[in-house]
Amino acid sequence: MSTERPGSARQTPGGRRIPHDLRIELYLLVRELHESGVSYRKIQRVIENEYGVKISRSNISYWVRGLHSPLKEPYNRPNLRAKELSWIAGMLAGDGSIKVNRKGRFLTLKVRDRELAEVAARRLAVVMGRDRPYAVNRLGDGRYYVQVQSRELVDHLSVRENVLLHLERNPREFIQAFFDCDGGVTGAILSSGRFSYGLFAINTDKGLLTSVSRELLKLGVRGRLYLQHHAGKSVVTSKGVARASRDCFALRVKDVASILRYSKEVGFDVPRKQEKLRDLVYVLTTYGTGIRASVEWIRRYEYVEGSGRERWFRRDRMLDLESAVDELHAHLRRFADRIRSKNSSNFTFSLKI
Repeated sequence: MSTERPGSARQTPGGRRIPHDLRIELYLLVRELHESGVSYRKIQRVIENEYGVKISRSNISYWVRGLHSPLKEPYNRPNLRAKELSWIAGMLAGDGSIKVNRKGRFLTLKVRDRELAEVAARRLAVVMGRDRPYAVNRLGDGRYYVQVQSRELVDHLSVRENVLLHLERNPREFIQAFFDCDGGVTGAILSSGRFSYGLFAINTDKGLLTSVSRELLKLGVRGRLYLQHHAGKSVVTSKGVARASRDCFALRVKDVASILRYSKEVGFDVPRKQEKLRDLVYVLTTYGTGIRASVEWIRRYEYVEGSGRERWFRRDRMLDLESAVDELHAHLRRFADRIRSKNSSNFTFSLKI
């Protein structure tokens, strides 16, 4: 729990400038301290020292005598049965986070795709009964974020069993958000020239990935769990090179039938991931997994050396067939050069389109 001291709030009757969640917490504390015989002045000091906010003695008196109560005030309660909450639970299992401090309880999503933050803003608004989506803001590192303050929502999603319950209750919504945050689509060219492909989700919570895999199987999508890397290994992230603090696991979907099923049943909210999934489905259903599929992939995607985890980026314009074949030859020559640098023996390759 953070110990950062927030700025003091204004003293107003009923403490109405204090967020509702925090106001309820203070109300319960005031009642408890008063019943224990603590004076109004000392209650003021306790609240200011513990929460960094000031409440007038008249406000404390209103609460103690039952003239005002935040428990009776109308406010947006979260709908814990809403289907959108399963999406929020999947988001939390991915790139979401919970923060609890003296300012209150917060649920936050920080992502590189503005579209995903906007989806979260709309679905959080549905869960919280708001007419308008929450604001989407931008961080200094270029990521977008959306945040909601809610005692009941945070307390509910802080319980692991509740998160898994939402996975079981609405698996499509949960899995879509989870893969949007922690997953993606892969397409690559092997040294043999054949096409490599798949869907993936990466997370340090092996139990969660196992539960996701089980629900995917019920939807007709078969995945397998792998150890991605051990704790202590240096890994490339979107922010650079970092040392993994925990073991990390990957849930991978490799067979064509399962990928087609995932595309039909789940899909992505992030446009670039959904577009890549559509391209993958087209290549697999039209050209299979041979060299011709590799050519078709290169028509759409360009390999960028040393760009982090995602090395195949969509081209602005598709290549013609002849140019794509030339690109494939160049890509395989780079493979051969790397192999030669590690092995003094001769290495050659041939390619037939």
